[in-house]
Amino acid sequence: MQYQSERIELAAALRLAARNGWQRGVDNHFSLAVNDEAFLVNARGLHWSEVSASNLLLVDHSGAVIEGEGRIEASAFYIHSHIHRTVPRATCVLHAHPTFATALGCVEGGRLENCHQDALRFYGRVAYDDGFNGSAFGDDEGSRIANTIGDGSIVVMAHHGITVVGETVARAYDDFYNFEAACEYQITAMSMGRPLAIMPEDKAAKLAPMMFDAEQSDLHFAAMRRMLDREEPGYLD
Repeated sequence: MQYQSERIELAAALRLAARNGWQRGVDNHFSLAVNDEAFLVNARGLHWSEVSASNLLLVDHSGAVIEGEGRIEASAFYIHSHIHRTVPRATCVLHAHPTFATALGCVEGGRLENCHQDALRFYGRVAYDDGFNGSAFGDDEGSRIANTIGDGSIVVMAHHGITVVGETVARAYDDFYNFEAACEYQITAMSMGRPLAIMPEDKAAKLAPMMFDAEQSDLHFAAMRRMLDREEPGYLD
C-alpha cells in the first residue's frame, strides 16, 4: 500500500485516542494529508482500537476512495476535505468529542481561561465556533468550519466537539492531549464553586511562549508509540 509511514502514524494516533477515552461509539475521525490531492482517514464503522495502517482509507477531494476497503463517513469528508484544502498548515486534522473540551462548548460563553500553565500554551491559538448548524453533511458547513480556524490550531465547536490541526501527527496529537487536560483542570476548578484564579493578561502573554516545546511534543508521541509497539503492535499491520 502507498504511504506506509503516514498510515502507521495516523493509526497510532487513533489507537492512542481510543486509549485516552476520546472516542464516542464509532463516530469521529482523524485524517492526514499525503499530498495536495488526497488524505488518509479512518473508515466508517471501525472502532479506533481496530484501526491499523492497512485499513485506513486513502480518499481524494471528490470523496472517492483511491485505496482501501470501506466508506468515508459523510461529515468526515466535508470537514476534513475542506480543512485540508483551506488551511495550509493542517496536514493532520483530528476531530472528536472528548469530555472536557466538548463540555467547554456546552456552556454559554465557554472559553479556555488562563488559569493553568497548560492553558497558556494555547494562548492566541484557539478559535471558537459558536454557530452550530448540525452535522457537517454538505460543502457549505464544511467550508464554514474550515474558515473558522483562522490562525488557530484548535477549534472549540459549540454544541459539538473540537477540531485540532497540526503540521504533523505528533504535534496535532500532543495539542489535542494537552488541550483536553487544560479543559479538565479548568472545569474541575469551576466545580469547586469558587472563582477561577485567572492570570493577568500581560503575565499570560509574557509566559505563553515558554509553555510550548516542539521537541517535547515529538518525544511525547514517540513514547506513546513505543507503548503501542509493546502492547498493541497490530496497529502496524
